[in-house]
Amino acid sequence: MSATHGARGAVRIADERLGGVPIGRIPAALRALEPAARACWAYDADAFEARARRFLAAFAPLEPRVAVALKANGLPALLERASRLGLAADAGSLGELALARATGFGADARVLNGNGRTPEEAAWVAAHGVFLVNADHAGELDLLERAAAEAQARTPQRVALRVNPRIDTPGHRYVATGGEGAKFGMAPDEALAAWRARARWPHLLVDGVHLHVGSQLLDPGPLARALDTAFELADAAARDGAPLGLLNLGGGFGVDYTGANAEFPIETHASALIARAGKRAADFDWVFEPGRWLFAPIGTLLAEVLWEKRRDGRRFVVLAAGMNDLLRPALYGATHRIEPLAPRAGTRTPATVVGPVCESADVFASDVDLPPLAAGDWVAIRDAGAYGASMSSNYNGRGRLAEVVASGGRLMRARATETPADLMARRRSDELTW
Repeated sequence: MSATHGARGAVRIADERLGGVPIGRIPAALRALEPAARACWAYDADAFEARARRFLAAFAPLEPRVAVALKANGLPALLERASRLGLAADAGSLGELALARATGFGADARVLNGNGRTPEEAAWVAAHGVFLVNADHAGELDLLERAAAEAQARTPQRVALRVNPRIDTPGHRYVATGGEGAKFGMAPDEALAAWRARARWPHLLVDGVHLHVGSQLLDPGPLARALDTAFELADAAARDGAPLGLLNLGGGFGVDYTGANAEFPIETHASALIARAGKRAADFDWVFEPGRWLFAPIGTLLAEVLWEKRRDGRRFVVLAAGMNDLLRPALYGATHRIEPLAPRAGTRTPATVVGPVCESADVFASDVDLPPLAAGDWVAIRDAGAYGASMSSNYNGRGRLAEVVASGGRLMRARATETPADLMARRRSDELTW
């Protein structure tokens, strides 16, 4: 991406290209369809494709299934492109399974995750098929077996057991998934017992291990330890007469939210992992589940400035987007770069950037240096392509924002802004018997 400079050396990003489209042209283009639009999500589909190809190339010697995490971004326009690129889909619910199927991921390119498996999900798997189910505890195997038997499945459903590796990771505790206190996964002893007893589930092929230690990792160390743990479990299972044939090492690959070029070293990590696996690599089918690394850098939240106010020497910039749109700062204390599309001349001063939601947590950033702003200006909140729109809500009666996708110099509205009428469409008066 390129940028030009405006008044007093300020960076003018309005001319920066997103999928070949100047970012500064996006608000007006959307308003041609939605005159009241004051914020939207914008994605660079070309950048997404480049990152996907880069990830696939890094791990190519393993010939893995790379299952993109739908929880990170579930926009059909991007998922359809992911499917065409040969990625698989990592679903975490019945809705995401249906989404994967609708956007072109075949049965052999679907993975089901999650720690609260339902009978409906098990029945969906038996009816429509997935390549792999990651079972969070041994009790799930009985559920999956019953569903497969009732569906008279001809081919055993492949299952990996999610093991809690007791590997601590840095960062916010809400994205640490592999430590002892995490809700995910079973103990190694429980997994070994299930592998030994896998003949109990004749409609299942229980021959995999799934490890996921955490999210937003910039240091490959925990992921290297996860590989060691996977091999230790595989060795123990083999000694028990229950050899494994699949290793799912999850995701967790981090991105640089600061703009300091400190993102996860994907190529270095892949080379080290492949070297560490050595000849053993051919003994297993490999699965990875990236989400943030693929989506975060290709998405931007664009928002209009509604007000700028000052109180007791403190400067507040109020945006049309709020915490119901981008929850990460309120939930995780996450930091995103905030930049005006067309900076005004004047001195940069600290500002607290907030949304219009009636919550004190509705703050995107505190004490960030910004040039003068006025109502009607637009800002870009960077690296918002993952866990942005997918985590948005209708809190405060606010409709979810439009999503636009740019590619090859063309701009497409992929989802419309929700209106008050859309929110009322779920209203019902269905009498229930009790």
